[in-house]
Amino acid sequence: MRGKRGKRGLRRDCSGGIEGLPLQLLIMVVVAGLGLTIIMGWMNSISAPHSIGEVFASPAEIFVHDEDKDGLYTKTGIVMTVTVTDQSGDRLEGATVILEGANIKTKDGGPVRGVTDSHGQVVLTGLSVESFGTKLSTVTVTVAKGDYGIDSSFEIPVIPS
Repeated sequence: MRGKRGKRGLRRDCSGGIEGLPLQLLIMVVVAGLGLTIIMGWMNSISAPHSIGEVFASPAEIFVHDEDKDGLYTKTGIVMTVTVTDQSGDRLEGATVILEGANIKTKDGGPVRGVTDSHGQVVLTGLSVESFGTKLSTVTVTVAKGDYGIDSSFEIPVIPS
């Protein structure tokens, strides 16, 4: 009896689970392939995020003078042109531009802001700035647009002369 069982052993036993393994492996490979296809399709639809590229201003610096000799340096009638590009270097239309600092204001005393045109430019006219003492001050240019974010990295120096 022992001899029969020994001969029979695993070699002759064809009813084991080894036949089901290739089928399970095939199912796992198909499911993994479909999952990978779905994930790759989703990732291909993701585009690079937009961002504000560069900001240029003209004039690049503002010289003010001491009119009353009391330490208040001012300049009026400034015309400022701000140009905005996106990360690709293309002009950015519809971006809001705000100038702050050095007591910059419009003719009517309001805040200085505008929206860029189709050429990525905004022209702000009739501006005035003030600076106290001979200390250097700056005008910060803040640019904002929906999906592009906010950029406040550009500053225009206000130089007393």
